[in-house]
Amino acid sequence: MSKIIHEKNVPAVMRDGTTLYADVFRPEGEGKYPVLLQRTPYNRTFLPLTTMVLDPIAAAHQGYVVIIQDVRGRFDSEGDPFYIYKNEYNDGYDSVEWAASLPYSDGNVGMYGLSYKGMTQFQAAVLQPPHLKAIFPITWGTDVFMYRGGALELGLIISWTLATIGPNAVIKAKQGKEDFIKEFMTLVHSIDHIDEAGFNQLPIQDSEWLKLGDGFASFFHDILEHDTKDEYHLDISVQEKSEKLNVPVFGIAGWYDLLLGQDLEHFEKLKHKKNTKLMIGPWAHAGFSPTVGDLNFGLSASSLMLDYKIDLTSLQLKWFDRWLKGIENEIEEEAPVKIFVMGENKWRNEQEWPLQRTVYTPFYFNSHGKANTKAGDGTLTINLPQVEFYDRYIYDPENPVPTLGGNHLMPMNYPRGPIDQQFLETREDVLVYTSEVLAEDIEVTGPVKVILYAASSAVDTDFTAKLVDVHPNGKAYNIVDGIIRAKNRDKNQQPSLLTPNEVYCYEIDLLATSNLFKKGHRIRVEISSSNFPRFDRNTNTGESGKNSKELISAEQRVFHSERYPSHILLPVIPRK
Repeated sequence: MSKIIHEKNVPAVMRDGTTLYADVFRPEGEGKYPVLLQRTPYNRTFLPLTTMVLDPIAAAHQGYVVIIQDVRGRFDSEGDPFYIYKNEYNDGYDSVEWAASLPYSDGNVGMYGLSYKGMTQFQAAVLQPPHLKAIFPITWGTDVFMYRGGALELGLIISWTLATIGPNAVIKAKQGKEDFIKEFMTLVHSIDHIDEAGFNQLPIQDSEWLKLGDGFASFFHDILEHDTKDEYHLDISVQEKSEKLNVPVFGIAGWYDLLLGQDLEHFEKLKHKKNTKLMIGPWAHAGFSPTVGDLNFGLSASSLMLDYKIDLTSLQLKWFDRWLKGIENEIEEEAPVKIFVMGENKWRNEQEWPLQRTVYTPFYFNSHGKANTKAGDGTLTINLPQVEFYDRYIYDPENPVPTLGGNHLMPMNYPRGPIDQQFLETREDVLVYTSEVLAEDIEVTGPVKVILYAASSAVDTDFTAKLVDVHPNGKAYNIVDGIIRAKNRDKNQQPSLLTPNEVYCYEIDLLATSNLFKKGHRIRVEISSSNFPRFDRNTNTGESGKNSKELISAEQRVFHSERYPSHILLPVIPRK
């Protein structure tokens, strides 16, 4: 076996004179090889993280140069205080061309990586560096718009800013200065007490850790200020520049990944381009184990043996063999879309997304006015209710429904993925609508949404919806969920407050899934008004928690009748 050379602190000078540093893994000898480049804000030297999706040693043994580079302002790389995605377009272009010019490079460059390291690939690619030949983004995201249905993804932005970006940001800004220890310990205390110092803090903008100086987390303030998709977000977004992409793309997403919505939206803009592929597994963010949350999806869901055929590193190298080495290995002939059908726990090839054969089927909410808790009388049926009833609950932002599983990225004491929801279904502020026991399998694959007719005593509030698979043993596993902020109910209009107690129609986007609801199971929908701290609490006052700490309770009413046909629209796939 050939020897591998590991070079550390290899400098690359950007167009403005800033030097970024990288580690290089390459075959020993005088040959020239294609380059695989990863650009990371998470410390290039921490190999357990950098090797999560691709083993650089294995790749070097297969005849690649692997370069892992710290982005501007992070760890050893120079530059102004780190600002999320701000410099990755030009730096990405310059880094690709620098990598192509190295004496051991044959001039062909591919990019790979997960999450932030996925979007940096697209940011470089849309500028069309001449030597970039292919990319392999995994759960990549497309922008910094951290709002869903108008609600702030509080858990994500606080966890990522504090625990992921914070320590190195403070060290780079303050080390050697008189106030370093004080500021660093403020950060550490906030991380160690993230619920109190972060999630529960109101107003959000008064958080002690946001007062750290020297440019710390300036992007956090900007994201709070830009709560609609304005020019600030469009300038950063790679979706808006999709027409400029001209390299082959193999993307991987996860049904329980926090970036799923952005990934699927982006794929919709890319799918007409030749050599664009998408693979969606049952995973939460940055995890490729067959066990996700409370469920084990089987060995074929593992990155060590995807579909019982290939490991994740080998899959990427097969992609790069085709586009960087010119090896005819038939990967470009494989289906453009590959999905994992949960419940059935099998992979399936498809020719498009969403699937053309989908039958969008409404399942209507019904009750006699007591759908509160799983012990209530809420039902879910394909028949439109004929009698008008409504269900009522009190949403108290001082006692919000807690986050339990789902597509989030927060500390590990908040588990991700499918988690038994029965604990939440005992709450009076959770409405539960459940189908009869299924007489046959029902496959739900595609985008899911809820149409909700509801009224509130408040001038602004939230409504949440969750699709749940109830197993014969009573365990109830979340599949997808969503939220809508009432004042953001019309995507085509400026935010506007409610007239209290007036009935409005809300569309709640639950993203997408692929799940087989098996015979003997039941389909369930939960309706409430909070999912905290994943999403920020609605104060019910019309003011944002960004700059207000006043909280009031609201009476919520959910209607279901022929006049107000509240329902979930499921993408049912015929299986006969």
